[in-house]
Amino acid sequence: MSHATSQTHATATQTTPHRLLYFFVAFVLLMFFGLIYAWSLFVDPLEAEFGWDRSATSVVFTLSIITFCAGMLVAGALEERTSPRTVMLITAACLGLGLIASAFTESLPFIYATYGVLVGAGVGLGTDVVMSVTLKWFPDKQGLASGAMLMGFGGGTMLLSPVVTTMLGALGWRMTFGALGAVFVVLVGAGAFIMKLPTPEYVRPLLEKARQNATVAAVDMTGSQMVRTPTFWVFMVYLMLVTCGGLALISQAVPAAMELLMGAGAGAGASGAAAAGAGVSAALPEAEALMLATAAMGSVSAMNGLGRLINGFIWDKFGYRVCLTWIAVAFAAGMLCCAFAMMGGNFPLLVAGFMLLGLMYGGNMCSMSAMVGTFFGPKYYGINYAIATCQMIPAAIVGPQILALSQMGSGSYLGAFWVFFAVAIAALAVSFFIKPPKAA
Repeated sequence: MSHATSQTHATATQTTPHRLLYFFVAFVLLMFFGLIYAWSLFVDPLEAEFGWDRSATSVVFTLSIITFCAGMLVAGALEERTSPRTVMLITAACLGLGLIASAFTESLPFIYATYGVLVGAGVGLGTDVVMSVTLKWFPDKQGLASGAMLMGFGGGTMLLSPVVTTMLGALGWRMTFGALGAVFVVLVGAGAFIMKLPTPEYVRPLLEKARQNATVAAVDMTGSQMVRTPTFWVFMVYLMLVTCGGLALISQAVPAAMELLMGAGAGAGASGAAAAGAGVSAALPEAEALMLATAAMGSVSAMNGLGRLINGFIWDKFGYRVCLTWIAVAFAAGMLCCAFAMMGGNFPLLVAGFMLLGLMYGGNMCSMSAMVGTFFGPKYYGINYAIATCQMIPAAIVGPQILALSQMGSGSYLGAFWVFFAVAIAALAVSFFIKPPKAA
C-alpha cells in the first residue's frame, strides 16, 4: 500500500458508531452527485435559446453516462495507486470546471465536452471512490449500506431539483450552471479531507462475521477473474435491459410529462376529457405545466432513492432472486402505466408509472452494487463495481435515443413505452438464468 493510501486509514481505535460519520458524508456527496440525472431540467431552456432538437440534447445525457462509467473505471485504478483523497480532489476539479464552463455554452460540441464529458467523468470518479471507501466500513451489511447510500444518489434529484428549477427561473441557465459548479468544488473538496479507509484490524471481525453469514463471497475475485465467470455476463445483460428503460425515462421525464400536460402527442385527441377527469387541464399554462412536470420527475427521483434502500434490505434479507424478479415486474408495470396514461391523457397514471420506473431503476442500481460485493467479494470492490457500471454505456446510448426518436418521428413517446414493455419482459426472463459464481 502506498504511503498516500496509508495516510487515509482511520485509526484502529475506531468504534462501530464512528462508521456512521463516513456513511453520512457519503450520503450527502452522493445526493449532490445524483444531480447528473437532473439534465432534463436544462433541456427546454437550451432548446429554446439555441433551437436544438431533442435528439441532439439527449446526446449530452448519453455522453455524461458514458463518461460516468469511464470515470468509475479510472477511479478504481487511481484509488489503488494514489489515495481516496487524491481521487476526490480530481473529482472536485472536474465537476467545478465542467459546470462553470457549461455556463459559457454557445454550441452543441462545447456542452458535449463540458457537461457530457467533464461533469459525467467527475460524477463517476466521485461515486466510485465514495462507494468504495464507505462500503469497506460495512462488510457485514453490503446490501443495506449500498442501498442506503445510493438512496442519496437517487433521491438527490428529488430534493435538489426544485432548488435548481427555482434557480433557473431566477438566474437563468448560465448562472445556475456557474453556481452549481462553485457548490461542488466546496462540497467535494471538503469531503476529500473527511473520508478515510478503516484499518484491517477494524474490518477483520466484521468481515469474518459476514462470511459466516454468507453475505459476502467466500473468495475475493479480481476484475479479470470476475469477467471470466458466466454469472457476470448474464447479470450484465439483465442490468443493461433494465438500465436502458430507466435511463430513457430519466433523460426525458420532464419533456414526456410536458407532452401530456400540454395536450400533445398520441393522447392529444382524448386529453381534454380524460385529463379533466383526472383533475388536470389539457390546456395548462406552460409555467404551471412545467411545475407539474418537474414534480413528476421528482417522483421518479424519490422512488429511485427509495428503491435503492428497499432493494438493499430485500437483498440482505431474502436474497438476490426476489430482488431481480420484483425489479423486472415493476419495470413492465411502469411502462404499461405510462403507455395507457399517454393514450388517455391521464397525468396521475403517468406519475404512477414514473414512480414504478423510479423504484425499479433504484433497485437495479442497488442490485449492481450488492452483486459485486456479495458474488465477488469486497476486496476489489472499487474496480469490480466500476467494471459492472460499464453496462450503462450501451444502455445510455440506446435507451434515451429510443425515446427521442419516438417523439421526433410520431410526436409522442407512446411507441417507445411499448418497446420498453417488451424489454422488461425480456429482463424478467434473463433473471432466471442468474446464479452465484462457483468459488475459484
